[in-house]
Amino acid sequence: MISQKRIISEKFTEEHGEIGISVDISESCVSAAFYDLERSEVCARSVLVGEKIAPNNAEETLRRLIVTAMREHGISAAMVNSVGIAAGVHISGVLERNFSSSDWFLRPQTEIFILPFISAAISGRLTAALLTLPDEDCVFADFGRTLSVAVKSDGSISCAVFPLSGAFDGSGLESGIPSANGAIIAVSEQDNGTLMYQVAGDTESIGISPCAALMTALHMRDMGILDSDGIMTDRDLFYIGEDFYISQADIRAIQTDKAKSAAALSLLPETGNAYFSGEPFANSGGIAAMCALGAIPERLGNAKFCRSSVENGIIKCLESESERTKTVQIAQKSRERTEEFLHQFDELYLKFLPF
Repeated sequence: MISQKRIISEKFTEEHGEIGISVDISESCVSAAFYDLERSEVCARSVLVGEKIAPNNAEETLRRLIVTAMREHGISAAMVNSVGIAAGVHISGVLERNFSSSDWFLRPQTEIFILPFISAAISGRLTAALLTLPDEDCVFADFGRTLSVAVKSDGSISCAVFPLSGAFDGSGLESGIPSANGAIIAVSEQDNGTLMYQVAGDTESIGISPCAALMTALHMRDMGILDSDGIMTDRDLFYIGEDFYISQADIRAIQTDKAKSAAALSLLPETGNAYFSGEPFANSGGIAAMCALGAIPERLGNAKFCRSSVENGIIKCLESESERTKTVQIAQKSRERTEEFLHQFDELYLKFLPF
């Protein structure tokens, strides 16, 4: 992951009314989406990258991001109606004990809602994502620093979480960055063999998104630059442009996480439709690379996908009190089954390691 701390901001509309702030705190970044409650659209977004969020710095880090972002986007405290936060269990606990609207210089009546967690291992981020699923039976997976999976069947929800190495959120890549402005988000090969890349926001590149890293790994494999054991055969670094590259260490992270993903997803039952979320799905090239590399079983290749169901779930909470009530019900009724799967998961992981 890139080590330089920076806040990347995007502004989509100049005019906005009453605002709700959707805050998603993951292992690799903090994203704040400013949602216009009157127009039902995200009007601006700011993302903090290059900084590890921990219980001892969460409050100060969030304060710095939100105050800076509001100033950047021209949003006053009087405009903010509510704030929804999804975070890991350890971060949520700190914020629930100590956090108030005055910490962000907001009005005292501004409502703060922290998404409830499902278990000690499964955070409010999955609760938010589950809020976006249809009522039908289906399977779901969120790809980040961990792989969180869920099965909806006959009105019940079963969940499990598996550790990953950081290829899918960028934290395990040397130049990894979320798919915000400045991130390389896609690569493609021209007829003459030249590798081209696309940068989000058409600006100067500052890092490689997980989506582009996976597309590059697939290109390397197909060109014979990467063998089936995950070894780069004729070089130590594979450059994308002049400034950024995929290293052997990056390939190992991708290899590990694609094998763990395949192992976990192969344990899911064949029930209903499938839905995926996470940085690998910033565009259609990402899911194509995931399927081709073997991270996603063939039977799930037609899954619907989006980059951030977590942000979308938080926004649903900002829009409706009934949706906030529903998140509490989801957290209370969902059953964690991680321990039941671990033995099979470890055996299958070794099976899926080769490219």
